[in-house]
Parts: sequence; structure tokens; C-alpha cells
Amino acid sequence: MTKKTLSMMFTLALFLPTLCFASSGHGSSDSWILLVVAIIISGAAISWIVKIVGFPAVLGELSLGMGLAVLAHYGVWHWQEALHNEIIAWLAELGCILLLFEIGLESKLKDLISVGKHGAVAAIIGVILPFVLGILAGELLLPNSDFKLNLFLGATLAATSTGISVRVFKDLSIIRNPACQIVLTASIIDDILGLIILSIVSGIVVAGTVSFMTIGSLLLSVIFFFAVAIIVASKINPILIRWLLKINNDEAMIMIVLIALSLAWAWFADAVGLAAIIGSFVAGLMLDAVFFGIDKKPHWFQSFEEFVSPEHSEKYHELLNQRINDEQSHYLISLIKPFNYVLVPFFFVYAGMQVDIIEVANWYTLALGGALSIAAIVGKVFCGAFLPKNINKWIVGVGMIPRGEIGLIFALTGRQLGVFNQEAFAGVLIMVVVTSVVTPLLLQYIVKKGF
Repeated sequence: MTKKTLSMMFTLALFLPTLCFASSGHGSSDSWILLVVAIIISGAAISWIVKIVGFPAVLGELSLGMGLAVLAHYGVWHWQEALHNEIIAWLAELGCILLLFEIGLESKLKDLISVGKHGAVAAIIGVILPFVLGILAGELLLPNSDFKLNLFLGATLAATSTGISVRVFKDLSIIRNPACQIVLTASIIDDILGLIILSIVSGIVVAGTVSFMTIGSLLLSVIFFFAVAIIVASKINPILIRWLLKINNDEAMIMIVLIALSLAWAWFADAVGLAAIIGSFVAGLMLDAVFFGIDKKPHWFQSFEEFVSPEHSEKYHELLNQRINDEQSHYLISLIKPFNYVLVPFFFVYAGMQVDIIEVANWYTLALGGALSIAAIVGKVFCGAFLPKNINKWIVGVGMIPRGEIGLIFALTGRQLGVFNQEAFAGVLIMVVVTSVVTPLLLQYIVKKGF
């Protein structure tokens, strides 16, 4: 993509809202169409730039949203309409649900079962310590705020998003290191515990009170939800999916089933009083490619097998079978990815649009963001403190630091519930950016120095 192409894309994206309202009239029912097109084009362009620099695309999309909020603040080209457009907000929510569904698909239940005591301890410490530090940071820096805000700060800091760390592990060729494997498996427990905390904290906010009755009711909802999920995953899912695929078993049908399950479980979680995103995450977590009949050897392997002689080493066959398993496990993810390429950026851009930088650009917000960043980093670094000496504690601790998309989901939930004001939300976004940027740098330094 050339500089000329990029400049044309940005210019087109910025002027589309003006064209929209000039042709349709202010507030027209179809005015959202060109706003959506503008966000898609500009989001694709800035994501490409950010990835070239070496940072995750989410930072570019978040920055784009904040930039659009600045344009809206000054009334430039009708961008203020996007801030309050219900369809854009709906697309962002749908993108959030499908993002958690994809994360659930990427997480394997067998990895959760085989995580071992070291991974479990690292995950539990990595949730509890940041949660407590987040509450303390809120108490110290926001002394006059409602305690529910501090609870949400703690919940946001408890989140983990290891996608950035995994990319660095692969780049440094240490993905098979025991410490890296602990990060990968512990992150699944982190996701589950973090989402449970989010559901409980959200329920407390909606209820308006912090009491044993409220917390007990929410815990019962969590237990009921997961009990139903386990029963459905083990007994009903295989039968239902195979029955549907008897009607039509092509890729289009599989995609429809995937999206339907994601939305259905998001609705069910919301219906029992939990966050909708925990439903979509669990929907992905409990699916298996085997349910869709994707348990046969791929065509390329059947052809390749003819050229593999018995003399090849056992290690060679093991690697080949591993390649097959990887392809099968990523098949469902590859089907949902095209939807997420379009919808997920709406969530990140929309999250950035909720911050008016002009209003919150002050030392107080920076101090809050800095304090939350320190609490977020310290809370995760110490999650490897109790690991044995033969495992690199620094890699585990630093690998768990990023908050990324999970932190943004928690933060936007708090914003939508009216818990986070502009300053608190901006402080959390600063924390998300800082943890996402420092992690690759720290991991490269640790591996280089051999800590």
C-alpha cells in the first residue's frame, strides 16, 4: 500500500460524512451507511500503518476513534453524528460479541484441564493481585468516587490479553519454552475468571448495592450458567450440530451455525444476569471441530502420505500429525475471521470515540493513567513469583501484562453502565495502550539478557 493510496483512503474517509449529510439531509435514516464506510476505510488504512510500525492493530483503531472524537468536538464534517449513532453502537457491540467468540474458539478445554498447578497458581495470582491493586488505585486517586467505580477499575486490571505476547514468543522462537506455555494456558483461566468478575461487578452496579444477597445471587447465576454450558457442551451440542449439518454441511451452513450459537449464548448469559460477552466466550470454548465432522485427515495429507516412506523418523510423523491437528483446530476460527475483520474494528474505534481528548487532556488524567499502568504491570509481573526455579518467572509475569482488547471490553462496559466518567475511562485507555506497548519491549529485553 503506497503513501498515495493511504492519503486517498484517509481523505475519502474524512469527507464521506459530509457527502452523506449533503445528499441525505441532516439526521436522515440512511445517513449511517457512509459513516460505516468511512470507519471501515480509515480503520483499514491506520491498522496497516500501525502493524508496519510493529504495534497491534487495536492501537491504531483505538487512536482512530479518539481522533474522530476530536473532529466531532470541533464539529468537523458531521463526525459528531457518529458518536450518537445507534447503528454504529450496535455494530460495535456485535463486533465485541464475535471477538469473544473467536477468543473462546482459540482456547481449548483440554489445555484448561492440563494447565497444571503452576499455570493455575499463576493465573489466580494474576487475577487477584491486579484486582486488589486496581481497587486501591481508585481509592487513592479517586477518593470521592463511588466504590463501584473502584470495583470496575479492579475488574479491568484483572483482565489479560496475551495475543501480543504470543506474537512476540513466535518472533523470538521461544513459543515452546515452558514459561511461554504457562502463559498460554494460564490466560484461559484468566479469561474465565476475569469475565466472571466482570459479570459480578456489572451485576452489583445494576443492583445499586454491594451486599451478600446481591453477590450470592450473582454467584448462583454464574454456577447455573456454567452448569447448563457443561451439559449442553457434552450432551446436546454434538447431536444438534450434526443434525443441522445433515440438512446442509457446506461451509456456509457451518458459518451460520457458529454465529447463531454465539448470539444465542450471548443472549442466554444476558438473560440470567451475566455479561453477554461471557456467553459468546463460553460458546466458543465449548465447541470442537469434531462436532462438525472435521476430524478426518485433510486431502493434502492423503496425497502427501503416498510419498512418506516408513523409514522417516517418528519425530517426522509426529510433526506432520501436529500440523494436521493445528489445521483442524483452526478451521472454525478461519470461518469466523472474515466477519471479525469487518465488525471487530468497529468495537475498538467506537471505544476510542467515547473519549474526548480535548476535555480530558490534563495532568490528572495522565497521572491516573500512569498509576493504573503501574498497578497493571506490577500485578501481573508477580504472578510468576511462586513458580519453580527451572521456569523463567519474568517471561511468565511480563507475558501476562497486556490488557489489549479484553481490557477495552471491560472498560467500555463500565462506560456504558455509567460507572466510568470521561477521566476514568481515559485513564483506563492509557493503561491499555501502555501495557500493550511495553510488553514486546520488555520480553525482547528479557530474552536478550537471558533473565
